[in-house]
Amino acid sequence: MVVEGNGWEVVDLGVDVKPVKFLEAIKTTTGCIVGLSALLTTTMVSMSKTVQEIKAQFPATTIIVGGAPLTMEAAIKMGADGYSPAPQGAVAFLDKVSIANIVQ
Repeated sequence: MVVEGNGWEVVDLGVDVKPVKFLEAIKTTTGCIVGLSALLTTTMVSMSKTVQEIKAQFPATTIIVGGAPLTMEAAIKMGADGYSPAPQGAVAFLDKVSIANIVQ
């Protein structure tokens, strides 16, 4: 809600989403930025796999991860491009990435 409330279009794929569903969504949503959120530490293993599969097939896709159990270190290990523990930080990251893409 916070991200949408700040003007970003959000395509919510739901909970416990398999990597293939993300890959299909990326194919149909050109130029998207992928956001993954974890509520439990057990989610981090599958999140890492999802990040790796996305980067393998779509290396230019920007990925931000977040949620209570994550840390910046975990995000870096996963190969994510950004991290925020709260949605407000995700908005700041998205705004920064968006401006960087316009400048290029």
